[in-house]
Amino acid sequence: MSTSLFSSFWHRVAAVKPRLRSHVEINRHLYRGDVWYVIQDDASGRFHRFTPQAYALIGLMDGRRNLDEIWHSAGEQLGDDMPSQDEVIHLLSQLYRVDLIQTDVIPDIAEASERREKDRRSKLLAMVKSPLAIKIPLLDPEPFLNRTAGLSRWLFNPLSGLIWLCCVGWALMQAGYHWDALTENLADRVLAAENLFLIWLVYPFVKLIHEFGHAYALKRWGGEVHEMGLMFLIFMPIPYVDASASAAFTNKYPRMMVGAAGIVVEAFIAAIAMVVWVYAEPGLVRSVAFNALLIAGVSTLLFNGNPLLRFDAYYVLADFLEIPNLGSRSTRQIAYLCKRYLLAQEHEESPAYSRGEARWMVFYAIASFIYRIFITISIVLFVASQLFFIGILLAILSLYNMFGKPLFSIVKYLFMDRSMVQKRGRAALVVAVLTGLTGVLLFVVPVPRMSVVHGVFWAPDSARLMAGSNGFLETVAAASGEPVKAGQVLFISRNAELESQLDRTAGRIKELLVHYRTAVAEERQNEAGIILEEIQQARAELSRGLAEKRGLQLTSPADGIFQLALPVDPKDRFIPRGTLMGYLLQAGDYRIRAVVGQSDVEAVRNDLKGVSVRVSERLEKTIPATLVGEVPSAQKALPSAALSVDGGGQFALDPTVKERPEAFEPVFLFDLQVNNMPVSRIGERVYVRFEHTPEPIGFRLYRQIRRTLLRQLEF
Repeated sequence: MSTSLFSSFWHRVAAVKPRLRSHVEINRHLYRGDVWYVIQDDASGRFHRFTPQAYALIGLMDGRRNLDEIWHSAGEQLGDDMPSQDEVIHLLSQLYRVDLIQTDVIPDIAEASERREKDRRSKLLAMVKSPLAIKIPLLDPEPFLNRTAGLSRWLFNPLSGLIWLCCVGWALMQAGYHWDALTENLADRVLAAENLFLIWLVYPFVKLIHEFGHAYALKRWGGEVHEMGLMFLIFMPIPYVDASASAAFTNKYPRMMVGAAGIVVEAFIAAIAMVVWVYAEPGLVRSVAFNALLIAGVSTLLFNGNPLLRFDAYYVLADFLEIPNLGSRSTRQIAYLCKRYLLAQEHEESPAYSRGEARWMVFYAIASFIYRIFITISIVLFVASQLFFIGILLAILSLYNMFGKPLFSIVKYLFMDRSMVQKRGRAALVVAVLTGLTGVLLFVVPVPRMSVVHGVFWAPDSARLMAGSNGFLETVAAASGEPVKAGQVLFISRNAELESQLDRTAGRIKELLVHYRTAVAEERQNEAGIILEEIQQARAELSRGLAEKRGLQLTSPADGIFQLALPVDPKDRFIPRGTLMGYLLQAGDYRIRAVVGQSDVEAVRNDLKGVSVRVSERLEKTIPATLVGEVPSAQKALPSAALSVDGGGQFALDPTVKERPEAFEPVFLFDLQVNNMPVSRIGERVYVRFEHTPEPIGFRLYRQIRRTLLRQLEF
């Protein structure tokens, strides 16, 4: 409230007789326990919220009372909350600017025309500022919706909700069951030329059903839809409807249902697409179902279902929290805090009406800003990777909208706004301090730096138990994980062909011995010599066969803990000679084979200050380690499938290689020595931390941006 009830300009407007326009409706709402009045402008589709004090004035604007009479009448109703004359003038100007009132004064045609031209320019400028989301109104769908309004009662009722829950729940279970098939080679499948064409066809159709979900939800609770058109989202034409009429609903739950209707519809589309994908044969129908599933799922997760962007979930959250205009008011709340506490602007007022609102606004402003940066950069990089020059233009425009424009507005306010005339020195000091502090934090203050990678427990060669000969595994004589003694039998295999060969060789030796004795008795010396050589060859063959037979039984070379390296049920499988059968683990010196990506290998090689290891089953314990070696060159083969994304690791597998785990991009292998490490499971994943020289975070950000540009754009 102003310090004085009276205004020196009151005489200019006291005799004006304002009246609300005929296309204006007023609805009473309850926000966080407080009564508010929402004025709906049917002509423009806009909504405006006013306090009960403002409504006490607006409700008296009938064209018969002049402004002075309205002020006095409102004062009798409000008592101590009576507004000042300056506040009444400000309210009148607000109502006039948004074209909610008319007066007995002859309108200024030129001024009205200028306002319309200004609105038109604002819309065009908004399209230029947001080329990723351009809206073009086309038609009024209200007549069609009126003819099919009965459909809304079938779509939105408890039975339909139960059916929806069952379908979506089933689809989620199927998605989990078929997750590998759904995500296998996803990037190549999605970005294939024929699949991009299918996405171009399916996406608008899915969004059309999505938008009709909003429209019918609005009709279900008595609203109207008077605008439908096309929105070019990242240059893809998709339909939209204007469902803002839901703001007139007194109860917040119908408003939330209208906002969530598109998400609900897309989830149901995804469920139907999952049914088709699971049961259809490979072909066009299954491909269309896969793309519908991808569109309905990903768009809901990243856009419509995410309240940090101003799409469906944002309006649902705003209605749930009962904080209208959550996004814009959150930005104003951050501005208020800066002006009040940094610039000492005591006259500034918070847009929040309670501490609870203020906390929500601060949290939402920060979270939404971070997410908008993330999603904008992702979109720009994707577009730039396909259309380089368009992506660069989008990047420049996005950087301007996210950083350039706000910074320009801040500088303009600090050094050109009238309210800052007496505080220019403080403003300059605040800017200098904040800039210097930011620079120091980014480029001067060192922050601990480390590379955390995955590795596996790597046994020495002496601990490996290898199959001695070819055979079919008959018995696993020791359980994995149990202690064994030196000489204890671990595996028994059989080789029927080897047994037959041994029998044949033994029989041949007996036959040759008979021939040899006969030749000696008959003094056929030359023949006896030849037979003797054959006997020696047969005996050597028998010796090799007996050694191979002994290799069918594998024994423990020493005391230790036995670990099976074969599949869970290896019995009756053919085991070639040299196959890794298991490990004999003994407490002592073991190695860790760590896998390092391309982004970390330089620091590991050239700036290593220390190494430590944590075993996945005992994360609370840190074990010192020493770097002892590196595989000389980059490679794609991973030491274990546990290091792949599918196994819970860091590296995506190359889908074209099936016979072994091979990373999609080259990796580097380092060997670490871990002394006196307790006996563990070979192949168990470990977490390796390479410590480097502390470094300011600004240099790291620079390197990360540079790597991203090189990887995504080759720029």
